[in-house]
Amino acid sequence: MKIESPSRIHITLIDLNGSIGRVDGGVGLALENPKIVIEGKEEDEIIIEGEINKDVEKRIFTTAKKILDYIDERGVYLKVESLIPQHSGLGSGTQISLSVGKLISKIYNKDLDVYEIAKLTGRGGTSGIGIGAFKFGGFLVDGGHSIKEKPFFKPSSASKGITPAPILVRYNFNWDTILIIPKGRHIYGNKEVDIFNKYCPIRLEEVRELSHLILMKILPSIVEDDLESFGEAINRIQHIGFKKVELSLQTQPVKEIIKEIQINNYAGLSSFGPTIYAYGDYKEIKGIVKEIFSKYNIDGDILKVKPNNIGYKIW
Repeated sequence: MKIESPSRIHITLIDLNGSIGRVDGGVGLALENPKIVIEGKEEDEIIIEGEINKDVEKRIFTTAKKILDYIDERGVYLKVESLIPQHSGLGSGTQISLSVGKLISKIYNKDLDVYEIAKLTGRGGTSGIGIGAFKFGGFLVDGGHSIKEKPFFKPSSASKGITPAPILVRYNFNWDTILIIPKGRHIYGNKEVDIFNKYCPIRLEEVRELSHLILMKILPSIVEDDLESFGEAINRIQHIGFKKVELSLQTQPVKEIIKEIQINNYAGLSSFGPTIYAYGDYKEIKGIVKEIFSKYNIDGDILKVKPNNIGYKIW
């Protein structure tokens, strides 16, 4: 049996102010590539194969053990065929956990719900976009968490046991996305926790502006197939709220790429980055990126990828 799951762009967290009784909330979308592909079958112990590093192997083993214990089984064979780059803003951690959990549950005819797997594996405690991308695909907005359950500002990695956020809006997304994955700054784990502690709560005025952009610009632009309005909102989002903080912590090349693309096109930072997503003239954007890569003598990938509007696939 084999599972394939999408990567995701995380456009922004919505409310890291919390003054009206909810925190977090997120906006994002699912992509066909990069993707995770894992093959699996019944086995008496946990066996993991594939060209993966120790961190990924540990995550897969830990997830497999939790799921197997939960369904009262002993082992599984897992072969990793394709992975999303780690700590790059594309949601690799959540997609690995959900892919392994769903695959094992299918192998043993248990078919656990995605949200059940997320809670078991400690995913979705801040943003619900990764879980929504896995289950549904498309463009997504989640509703965050009540401060009664989560009275603090923390990333998903430090929000274990929190009920995953509900998906409020889901639309098919029809535009190809240009992905730029430079060798930028990778922010995760305790670094994320420190950043949330330092910069939250976000000013209410910025949360309100962001909410206004989402409700009255981004959502209508997707329904009306208006890339210009969508792109204008993406450009503005980089300069307000928590996204402004995430971008400020990136390297100069990442900041410069976004700034230069935004002159005639549209670009944003996915999650903490360093992955940049862009829309507009592909040749022009590619030229800008190559020039900045050359200027700073750095490497990176430039990909044009299709949206994923179905979520995970298993066969």
